[in-house]
Amino acid sequence: MNTNTTSEERKFRLTPEERASWDENGYFVRYDVFTKEENDILAQIADEIALGKRTFPDYHIFENALVRDGKIEAQGVQAMHNIQYVSCNCQEFLARTRDPRLTDPAVDILGPDLLGLNNLYIWKPPKIGLGFPWHQDKWYFNRQYKTGTTVATWSAIDDADKENGCLHVIPGSHKQGVRDHKELEGSQQGEFKQAEGARDEDGVAVEIPAGAVIWFNSQVLHKSTDNHSDRFRRANIAHYMNAKGEWTRPEAINKKRPPMWIRGKTYPGMGDEVQHDVIPILESD
Repeated sequence: MNTNTTSEERKFRLTPEERASWDENGYFVRYDVFTKEENDILAQIADEIALGKRTFPDYHIFENALVRDGKIEAQGVQAMHNIQYVSCNCQEFLARTRDPRLTDPAVDILGPDLLGLNNLYIWKPPKIGLGFPWHQDKWYFNRQYKTGTTVATWSAIDDADKENGCLHVIPGSHKQGVRDHKELEGSQQGEFKQAEGARDEDGVAVEIPAGAVIWFNSQVLHKSTDNHSDRFRRANIAHYMNAKGEWTRPEAINKKRPPMWIRGKTYPGMGDEVQHDVIPILESD
């Protein structure tokens, strides 16, 4: 796939209405971005990882806290990070991360040179799938990268609604800077912290059908809720940053999760650590 395209060639670039929503609210939605057949391919791969039918590194998997703490007996996966890195026949995830249907709008926001970071697949099963608290992705990214705005794309593999734990956002919160985040009580999804001062009454549920995508600013306060339904609520999330970003602490680089080249050029700030293709699964993993 040729990812070096001019603005005239970028078929999926931002519309004026989307730009206005991005600037004012910090997010916008597109419908019918991916077909059911395209999403089914990703879902099958992720399901096989979650069910132990594909080898996948443990450090890329986050367990469901209810299962981990022995409160219920069930399959224990909640999220899989960076499937596109690993050669478990996951080239489809790498292709999706670089798909112009996702990256063309990101180019309008970030510029032509993009890296991907901390992409993940949320495997939220019926009845036990757990949500995440109010947070800002930029709070986490600031501890890794010196960069400006980063862009998240949230692709619905299944219909996402209030009952099965859709995404909630606080419109306009990207204008208020990055808040402090505090520890949560209990073990539920301990890799996330709670943004201080975020209020449920300020949020709106972004209910979308399968195949739709939400683009949102990394400073937007967002959360998801538990899955109380009899349906899955799976989502594929890809984060993008300008390739001119640099490591915040080069001495503490996590070499197991380097940024992934997406399109355009790379630069010296972290050019030596950019991943360009999937890496093999080693026995030590």
